Parts: sequence; C-alpha cells; structure tokens
Amino acid sequence: GEFVITLSRSYVEPFLTFANRRDLREKAWREWTRRGELSEDRLNLPIAVEMLKLRKRQAEMHGCKSFAEYQCKDMMAKTPENVMELLENVWERAKAAANREREALEEYCKEIGEDLGDAGIEPWDWRYYAEKVRIAKYDFDESLLRPYLSLDSMVNALFAVSNKLFGLKYVKRDDIASYHPDVDTYEVRETAEDGSDRLVAIFIHDNFARKYKSSGAWMSEYRGQTKNLGEGIDSMEGIP
Repeated sequence: GEFVITLSRSYVEPFLTFANRRDLREKAWREWTRRGELSEDRLNLPIAVEMLKLRKRQAEMHGCKSFAEYQCKDMMAKTPENVMELLENVWERAKAAANREREALEEYCKEIGEDLGDAGIEPWDWRYYAEKVRIAKYDFDESLLRPYLSLDSMVNALFAVSNKLFGLKYVKRDDIASYHPDVDTYEVRETAEDGSDRLVAIFIHDNFARKYKSSGAWMSEYRGQTKNLGEGIDSMEGIP
C-alpha cells in the first residue's frame, strides 16, 4: 500500500528509524530539516532576522553589548564567555562519542554486507542503523517496551512518584473547560501541617501532538505562584 507522512517530528522520527528504503529516508530527512524554508509564505528567515534585531535593541536598552550578555546577567553562567567555555568543553567530548558511535554503525553495515558508499553513514541513516545495532548487539528492542509504557501507565507512575516525593495528590476535574478536548485538567493538592487538604496548583496535562502545537517534551506555566497578595484578595489568586 501507499502511505503519506507529514513533516511533524512524531511522524518523521519513527520513519527515519524503521523505513528500510534509504532514498525515502533521505528525502524525508532533507524536507524535515528544511521545513521552515519550503515556501515563501512560511519562510522563517525574515522572522529570525527581526528577532535578532529586537533582541539587540533590548540588550542595548539595558546597557549590554549583546543579547547574550543581557541574557546571562542573572543566570548561573553570568557571562557569554563562560557559556562558550562550557559548550566548547562539552562539544569535544560529544564529538568523540558521536564518532565512536558512527564507527560502530559503519562496522555493523560491513558485517551485514550493506554498502553505504564513500560517504558512509549519513544523517538519514543514523536512527535506522542505531536501532539495528541495539537489536543485534544488545538484544534490546524498544518496541517490546511499549506495552508497559502506555500513556495511562506513565501518568499513574508520574503521579505516584510525585506523591511519594512531595506528598502531592492529583484530582481530575472534567468540569473545568480547557483550550482543547485532548487536555486533562487536575487539581494538585497537598496535606497541610494541620491535616487539612489544600489546593496548591492547577495542572493542565496536554499529551498529544497536533497542528500548530510546539513539538517535543516541554512544560510551561500560565501563571506563577505568588504570596504577594493584598488584604482581601482571594487566596486562589496565589495558585499557579
């Protein structure tokens, strides 16, 4: 049969891992890594240039030579030079580890008689052969873990660990309307020193990929916790 994949990460990464046609893996990888420049009306470069200009202006307004300097002032690193020192240090070690993995993948290809050409392992080959090596050399097949890592199982594990470490409990609130039908909303509650059960946060759990949603595993906040409440202000205003 014929199949269609979009350039969403959740489709492309499994395709690059399991598709056995190298030409299609290359096509998917090249289109995926250029997805911000595939059409004039979706070209990201002008937006990036405008962002850089605005960041430079913001930094200058705060008396800094660059946005990097402004961004680092209240961070642990303190200066862009310290950031670069760490990155360069990590880069050399990461590059050495990546080269060792590349050599292992190319050696595996020789063992099974696959000719990768003069260039050897290409970016669109990496996930595919890494999965092959895991199965062949370490008897590790990620697909065998999937039945144990269902969404319900992982959510229950997350809540259990949170309860064990911090004493938090999660109460699902189906009556609270959210911004999308996929979203689950929970009250986060803890037991106070006097034994009472109190609300400490509202947790919005948004698990599924969809159009216009940022990809990857991430979290953010709508409102931060605060104890700076004036007299007569509802304590709910301090709940994140």
